[in-house]
Amino acid sequence: MNDRYLRPAGADLFRVLAVGMVGAFHFWQQSWVSAPGLDFLMRSGGAWVDGMILLSAFCLYLPYAHAWAQKKAFPGCRGFWQRRAIRILPSYYFAVLASALVWAAGHRPDRDFWLDVGSHLLLIPTLVPQGYVYCRTNGALWTVGVLVLFYLLFPLLARAFYAWPLPVLAGLCAVQELYARCRVLPLQGVDYSMRFNQLPAFFGVIGLGFAAAQAVALLAPRQTKHREAFFALAALTGLGSALWVLRRIAYWQDGPHGQLVWRLPLALCFAVCLLGLCLGPQLPGARLWALFGGLSYNFYIWHQWLAVRIKYDLHIPPWQGDTPPNQLGDTGWMHTYLALVWAVGLTAAVLATYGLEKPAARWLRARLGTGRSRRAESCTTAV
Repeated sequence: MNDRYLRPAGADLFRVLAVGMVGAFHFWQQSWVSAPGLDFLMRSGGAWVDGMILLSAFCLYLPYAHAWAQKKAFPGCRGFWQRRAIRILPSYYFAVLASALVWAAGHRPDRDFWLDVGSHLLLIPTLVPQGYVYCRTNGALWTVGVLVLFYLLFPLLARAFYAWPLPVLAGLCAVQELYARCRVLPLQGVDYSMRFNQLPAFFGVIGLGFAAAQAVALLAPRQTKHREAFFALAALTGLGSALWVLRRIAYWQDGPHGQLVWRLPLALCFAVCLLGLCLGPQLPGARLWALFGGLSYNFYIWHQWLAVRIKYDLHIPPWQGDTPPNQLGDTGWMHTYLALVWAVGLTAAVLATYGLEKPAARWLRARLGTGRSRRAESCTTAV
């Protein structure tokens, strides 16, 4: 098997695109800067979190998909939870504690604050209103909480998908749609917000990530230059279709409800785009995408929190009064601020990745006496 299909550069590119669009959305919320005619991309940028979750499912299942395509027995999931914990928890807990200390330094901690911190420490922020809707620490960390719940179920889901791919895919999509339409969409306000991003609302997204990995494993051994051109077209078609869906989400009449209504179709578009990127022609700049992909986790967990602190706590670039300059139409300030928060977010990602995540991972592996699984290295994950 060609190594390029074991660790596809297309997955790194998709990850940079997904995390970058979420970052653009959060920065747009603070700066109000958007390109003419592309305002819908900023308004719907949060929906790319669905792409991040799909990519995590794709990358985690890809080694199993290759084994399935070669008609091997299920490889098992020994050490899976330990590898995931080593990968994500040091950066996550540091972000939780740092943001909690900053908030506590300027406010008197109360019951809601401790519920917020406790829910994050227990990795269940979306199950507690104070940790999600009324979060005072780091609002972006809810995604890690959802993914941890997915990781807990991964051995069961992977084994089931390995044995019955199509029925499990259909079941996961059905559960997501039933949950969305019967349990969530009838709600409004805080009740809706608390259920909108629970794990069942992503089951179909996860299933499509597994299915995309299975398709890559099945089609890669027979790949030719002629077929690569076809999959390049598929990547463009998937991306174009995703943009069509994102426009619908951006201007949906009921606001956040649009993302839930269109979540499964959008995930299908993302899956087609990801499949095309992985099976299409070899991408230029593969090392660059891998580099930025390796920074994306820490960029994601820090970018929004830092952007808000820079604007409201530090007043950088300088501004006076109670009304932020973007609300007064100060375009010079808006563009300067946007450039600054992108630079700060990327700098924080570099420092956290190479100063914390990687050294902590090496130390934990040495202490636990575990090496890095070759199967775990076959593809990066969204977080």
